[in-house]
Amino acid sequence: MAIDADYQAIPYEPLVARGMLDREAAETLQFFRMLATEDLARYADDPLWLELAVEARRVAGERPEILDRTLRTRAWDAVYWLLSPNRRAEEQRDPQGLGEIAVFGAEEFPCGAKTTQGFPLRFVRPETASTVADYVESLLPQGGGLFDAAAMEAVGVYKEPRDRDHVVGLLDRYVQLYRVAADLNECVLVALD
Repeated sequence: MAIDADYQAIPYEPLVARGMLDREAAETLQFFRMLATEDLARYADDPLWLELAVEARRVAGERPEILDRTLRTRAWDAVYWLLSPNRRAEEQRDPQGLGEIAVFGAEEFPCGAKTTQGFPLRFVRPETASTVADYVESLLPQGGGLFDAAAMEAVGVYKEPRDRDHVVGLLDRYVQLYRVAADLNECVLVALD
C-alpha cells in the first residue's frame, strides 16, 4: 500500500470552520471532490454527508475551478527533502518550517481529525499559503541542484524517487496551488493517505 499526499483548496467558511468543531465533518472534507460531484442520493442515509455534499456543491458552483485546485503525489517526501534542510540533514521535523508546512500542512484540526490511514488531517490558511508559495518559489532555481537520488535513498526517502525532472517539477505545482489558494482566500487541506 502506498501513501499519497493530497492537497485540495477549500474555503474556510463554511467547510473548514465546521470541521474545526466536528471531527466527523473534518474527516469527511478529505472527500471534497466526491461530495461536490457525486449523486446526492448516494448520501441519503447519512445526514452529515448529505449536508456537506450540499455545501460542497454550493462552494464548487461559486468558486470556478476549485475542483482543479488540487495536487496528488506519492513523491511528497522527495519534495520535503528539496524544501527542508532539516530533512536533508536527517534532523527532526520543524513544525514551523515552511518546507514542512508546504508538504504536511500548518495546523491540525482541534477536533483531532485523521485521514483514513490514521494520519492527522491538516490544513494551511490563506495567509500562510502565500508565505509558503513565496518560500517554495524562492527555491525553484536551486531545486535541481538539491536533488540527489543516492542521498535520498540512503536516508530512506519514501518511494525512492528516481525521476529528477518529475520531482523538481512538483515544486512549481506546489507554488501554483499555494499561490492560487492564497489569492482566492482558500485554505489548502493536506491529507496523507
